[in-house]
Amino acid sequence: MPTADQRLDQLEPVISEMLARQDQLSAKQDELSARQDELGAKVERVSAQVRQLTITVTSSIAAQSDNIEFLLEKTTKLEQGQADLRHEISQRFESIDQRFESIDQRFESIDQRFESIDQRFESIDQRLESIDQRFESIDQRFDQLFDFLKEKLK
Repeated sequence: MPTADQRLDQLEPVISEMLARQDQLSAKQDELSARQDELGAKVERVSAQVRQLTITVTSSIAAQSDNIEFLLEKTTKLEQGQADLRHEISQRFESIDQRFESIDQRFESIDQRFESIDQRFESIDQRLESIDQRFESIDQRFDQLFDFLKEKLK
């Protein structure tokens, strides 16, 4: 039967290995936290771009609205050339519709990016939960090991 010193000598490499593994897991958790911070910064940049795009679109729409009002006032004042002016207005509306479609596509693209970012956050959350579970398992093992050692050393 091994002596207490021999038992401790047998446990020291196991404990050392477990501590090394715990250090690795801590490093991975720090890395994931850094990645999460980077993603947060990226989300902020995308949000700023969306705000800027919204301002630009609103300004463009306001300018187009002003242009359309001007054209409509001119068509009511002028009796000649109404067909040509109507045709021009029609073309401008088509241009605006195309711009709206382009804007809609941009917003859809931005929504897809946000969904992708959300999925990444969910993946990171799942990974962090897995790491937490591993730490809990390691804690339980340490508790069991220490309880076992206490019992054996009594």
